[in-house]
Amino acid sequence: MDVQQAIAEFLQHGQTVRNLSDRTLRAYNSDLSQFHIHLSDTKMRDITPEHLESYLDKLGTEPYRDTSIRRKVAALKVFFRFLEEQGIVGESPARKLKIKRPVESRVPTVLSPREVRSLLAAPKSQIAELSSSRDQSAGSRNRYFCAVRDNVILELLFSTGIRIGELVALDVKDVDLEHHQIQITGRATRGRLVTLTAEPISAALVNYLDLRNERALDTPALFVGRSGTRLTIYSIENIFKKHVRLAEIKRHITPHALRHTMAAMLVSNGTDIREVQEILGHASILSTQVYTRLPIQKRRSAAIKGLPVFAEIPDAAARLAIKKKV
Repeated sequence: MDVQQAIAEFLQHGQTVRNLSDRTLRAYNSDLSQFHIHLSDTKMRDITPEHLESYLDKLGTEPYRDTSIRRKVAALKVFFRFLEEQGIVGESPARKLKIKRPVESRVPTVLSPREVRSLLAAPKSQIAELSSSRDQSAGSRNRYFCAVRDNVILELLFSTGIRIGELVALDVKDVDLEHHQIQITGRATRGRLVTLTAEPISAALVNYLDLRNERALDTPALFVGRSGTRLTIYSIENIFKKHVRLAEIKRHITPHALRHTMAAMLVSNGTDIREVQEILGHASILSTQVYTRLPIQKRRSAAIKGLPVFAEIPDAAARLAIKKKV
């Protein structure tokens, strides 16, 4: 079997058996295709650990971030483990592959209090503007529906620290309005049950669900577009970009920045690091400890002061409580 065929079988297995997302499959395809080019005409059975070490050395001379190299190494390990399990190779040549140079310490992007206030206020301003004309036409009803939906999306991204992949996967049944809880299905089937302790967020969810129910949709998806189908990750990214623009935030930020901001606020306010780990759904505490090293730790009062739930709250921890891991 040649390398190109082996990559094709790996991607097919990832799609049909592991049910990987399109984005993950594209990333694997990109990383493994790059490795294939490096190998030139080397056959699958002839690949040795030395080939991989040579490839890793070459990556080290390119302008890649260490995190990108880590991802490429991880892709090789998963790829060759699959080939080993399928009996295509006797032993994975990537088993002992390691990055030799130190990995850079990247600081998560955290929003300022002003940026959080402006971002969360953007859809609310739209709701106020559209409320008087919401019933005048189908277009007006759609614009009002989207503003209400976007408001809930931004609030949940901030108050729960939910990943956008987890957000788009939410179904209506995952929302328990009676107990103010949301069931989040995390990575690798790691789920968590979060409780929304801020009443305005629950009220916003009720309002959105009422509007959604008026549409008599067939999909179980919680968040839908104008056509009535489940929103995608790209839809959420576009919604976020729209409100970043409306909030007049000039620097580049992504939806993940709200997750970072919420986590940093909780840590700076003294929330136990293990509880923050539970809230974020991190498999390893090491992923959570990065928030203990943020500059926000040294500016506790400035970081916490004025940050809102919907208008103003003095304490980020009041937004969310983790009840149990499921």
